[in-house]
Amino acid sequence: MARRLSSLLRTSVRRSSDAVTKPAESELIALKEKEKLPWGQLTREDKTKLYRAAYGKTRQELQQGDGDGAQVLMGVGIGLAVSYLAFKFLQSRGKPVPKTMSPEWKQATKEKLVEGRNANPIFNNKV
Repeated sequence: MARRLSSLLRTSVRRSSDAVTKPAESELIALKEKEKLPWGQLTREDKTKLYRAAYGKTRQELQQGDGDGAQVLMGVGIGLAVSYLAFKFLQSRGKPVPKTMSPEWKQATKEKLVEGRNANPIFNNKV
């Protein structure tokens, strides 16, 4: 299970990093040669391509994220709804509440404790 999860995470990271276009190998080699020259001679496009080759995404692109929040929220909502429906279904098919949980039984138990019969010294007569 953990292996599947880690491989799934790795592939999703690869997919998101592949969205940024990186320069081709031949173009990258030519840029590496230009990189050795003074930076003032490089064009803005060359600088951008060198940056993309080294780092991939900019900080702003990383902070924007992939927009998975809506999908996660929907998944959590569906999970909660299914869990609630399963609970209600099982509750409707279950056994009735025991007689000792009825309000009348609880009231009678409290009255017996107040009278002192069957007192519980350990828990200080609390019900």
